[in-house]
Amino acid sequence: MVLGVLAVTLLLVVHVMTICEVISRDAYASTKRLELKYQAESGADHAFWMHLTDRRLFPSRKLGVDSESRLGDSDFEPWMADRRMHELFEANCQAYIDTIERTISPDKPDSFKKNVDIDDTEKLEIIEDFLDVLGDYTDTDSLTKLAGKEEDDYAREGLRSMPRNGALQFAEEIFWLEGWTDIVSGEMTMIPPKGKTIAANAKPSFFSASAADLQSTLDLSDSELEEVIRARDEWINSGMLISDSLDSALYINIQGAFSFQESDYACFVVSSATVEGDIRILHKAVREVNMSKSSIYADSAQQSFSIWRRTIW
Repeated sequence: MVLGVLAVTLLLVVHVMTICEVISRDAYASTKRLELKYQAESGADHAFWMHLTDRRLFPSRKLGVDSESRLGDSDFEPWMADRRMHELFEANCQAYIDTIERTISPDKPDSFKKNVDIDDTEKLEIIEDFLDVLGDYTDTDSLTKLAGKEEDDYAREGLRSMPRNGALQFAEEIFWLEGWTDIVSGEMTMIPPKGKTIAANAKPSFFSASAADLQSTLDLSDSELEEVIRARDEWINSGMLISDSLDSALYINIQGAFSFQESDYACFVVSSATVEGDIRILHKAVREVNMSKSSIYADSAQQSFSIWRRTIW
């Protein structure tokens, strides 16, 4: 009986020790995530101010040019929206800036088509199917559109709380709907805040274009696409001129189809991690960056800069 009591006591001690260790690890992870969150937010603000400083010092916002000729006698590090990585604070915190130039508005279905060629019937058909899903999600009737989904369809998938049958309460609801990945093309398409819009550019940005956009727009073979992406990565990583990395004819085609100018809207992406690399925070902040426009401010007194959207995970 004594041995049995000792065995039970030992099990209880081991159990308590295990619980204490788990709690200790959770507390450590929570503390570190909070520290990394503050560091990432600080990094995004730092990148924002450095970008504004860069814009003030160098009016030319053409990307992919020779940094030496751009800087001249200045030693100011370029902070442009070309996805070039910048080390911040410590080696485990990096930031880069990307171009925002495409938006969609769930409450304005036509916005899904504004960046699509009218001759691209396949893409337009995909959009029409998605609009049927969106329409059934927001309308108040139970009639199913041609490619839409109503209560019974969602119930079969275990989603008994859908559809909303009313106007979207928040923009991200669109990400619940089937087929949204085919609609939000490219990494840098975003849903703007209410009342905000981005004027569509005649040419998409070369530096934020997805591989699919590059291939379809330039009609590239798989090998040519690899060459274009490699040249873009070499510029981002080492500053090698794209004109020196590609065949001249291909480079001319890229210049004709894509823009090398910065947009007035930028996404500041910061990655912050522990020294061991076991915990990482990714922070994204989308902001307007043209100081000549009053819309860059969040208030009429023009004392606070606005943030379009911010995500942390």
